[in-house]
Amino acid sequence: ECIMGKVAAHMGKEGDATPFTDVTV
Repeated sequence: ECIMGKVAAHMGKEGDATPFTDVTV
């Protein structure tokens, strides 16, 4: 969650967690 938020903020919160979910799983 922390990493997702950090990546989302770094990418401008684009997709919030949709593109990161693929990486997290």
